[in-house]
Amino acid sequence: MNRSSYLPRQLLVAIGGLTILLLVLALPDLAPPSDSAEPVTAFRGRIVEILRPGEPLDPDDPNAGFAPDVMVEISEGPRAGERVGAYLQGPSGQQDLPDYGVGEDIVVSFTGQPETGDFVAVTDRWRLPTLGLLLVVFGVAVGAVGGFRGLRALLALALTGAVVLKIVIPLLLQGVPPVPLAVVVASAVTLVTILLTEGLSRASVAAICGTFASLALTAVLAALATGLAAFTNAAGSDLVYLQTTGGAQLDLRGLLLAAFIFGSLGVLDDVTVTQAAAVQELGRGGLAGGRLFLSAMNVGRSHIAATVNTLFLAYVGASLPLLVLYAVARQPAAMILNGEIVAVEIVRAVVGSLGIVTAVPLTTAIATWLAQPRRRRVAHATEPGVP
Repeated sequence: MNRSSYLPRQLLVAIGGLTILLLVLALPDLAPPSDSAEPVTAFRGRIVEILRPGEPLDPDDPNAGFAPDVMVEISEGPRAGERVGAYLQGPSGQQDLPDYGVGEDIVVSFTGQPETGDFVAVTDRWRLPTLGLLLVVFGVAVGAVGGFRGLRALLALALTGAVVLKIVIPLLLQGVPPVPLAVVVASAVTLVTILLTEGLSRASVAAICGTFASLALTAVLAALATGLAAFTNAAGSDLVYLQTTGGAQLDLRGLLLAAFIFGSLGVLDDVTVTQAAAVQELGRGGLAGGRLFLSAMNVGRSHIAATVNTLFLAYVGASLPLLVLYAVARQPAAMILNGEIVAVEIVRAVVGSLGIVTAVPLTTAIATWLAQPRRRRVAHATEPGVP
């Protein structure tokens, strides 16, 4: 057998070994932080009675405060089963209070320790059952349309979520540099996801190599763009909130870059897998060399146009309330675009789009190169007189 037939496997072993080595070096200690964390003060509960809100506790004492709005039953935690009076609060301090009803599951928050808290508030609705139902519908739809490959994609999605929650976030809290961590974890996720959904083939190896190369370029572009734009730690409301809730010890600019990398990965692997598959199918039709590359690039250009537009609209959708807020405030367009929060989304969209633009020719070139040995063997085997 031709030695070149082992090329994808050798590439895969080399890439996998390097990724695992880097991941091991990036995992100094996954133990949770010590007991410095604040106790949990929010629990699930249920409204059992609507009281008469707004009534003073003592009509003769203007400083006595007001009676609770609702009676709730705590469903979990150290006070599970206990009924307490609670005050209504809007999510994140909203002024307009939601309209709660008896029997509705809600989030109950305590001040201080939940065992001794002297102020109990209903801060939000309990939405996990609804989210769970949506996930079940999503899983059934993916399995019904995608078949076994769709189920493998769901497994890869679950593994990705577990890696982010159980590895990435604990390491970030321990002070591991966000950018190297994001590159290593994104590479590992790419390797596992593509192999799990696509299997081992020349197309999957081309997609993995193309994703790795594009991911590295995206990381470099993100670092250059954020440096040139001189973003600060206030480049997003989430970063500001992190600073005010004990996250000041984190590398917030590095965290912003890591978010760029993870955000680009989902689009990059979609582009690279599709492009590698296009090269594979065109190669089966008899195209070779430069003709194969150019034909696949014609497919890739259409993919670039559609994906870049999708990526841009996704970021516009995420920033739409903020853009409306600026419009209401009658800010000039130049001031809106120059604002740090909007500029971050623009940079994110541009960097992600550049990653897509480079991923298509890179993956096409790699897939075309990997397709050469097999095509030559097939052509040789079908020549007249060849046994």
